[in-house]
Parts: sequence; structure tokens; C-alpha cells
Amino acid sequence: MPRFFFDIQDGQLIPDDIGTEFPNAYAARDAAIRILPDIAREEMSLGKSRQVAVLMRDETGQALFAASLILSAEWLIDTA
Repeated sequence: MPRFFFDIQDGQLIPDDIGTEFPNAYAARDAAIRILPDIAREEMSLGKSRQVAVLMRDETGQALFAASLILSAEWLIDTA
């Protein structure tokens, strides 16, 4: 099975040096999209906006796919 690498941009670049095997690039693409909300939810604070991105590469280092997500959250009422 081919191996794909997911480099994460979340304020800093977190390169994937290990990779994950998938049956094909379409399955790897789906996984790349699925991980974005989980990463964006981490460490969300009140009124904070967070942008995360993933770059998917193949075993040769060729960039194949990119996706990004912006998550904004804020209270609309007084929470004190």
C-alpha cells in the first residue's frame, strides 16, 4: 500500500516524517479532511479563531492535496 504524509500547519509547521498507509490517494485525502476539525478544536479558548491546514504528500515528497479550516467561536451572551 502507498504511504502518504500529512504536514500540519497550526501556527507552526509540523512535518510528518512517518506517514500512514492508505489504499489510494482518495482514501488519504478523506483522512486529511477528517483530521482538520479535531486539530482546530484543540485548545480553543473563548472568542478565539483558529486556522489549521494540512498538506498531503506522497512517498516521493510530491504535494498532492491541501486543505484548510478556520474555526471561530465566541459567546453571544454575558457568561459571567
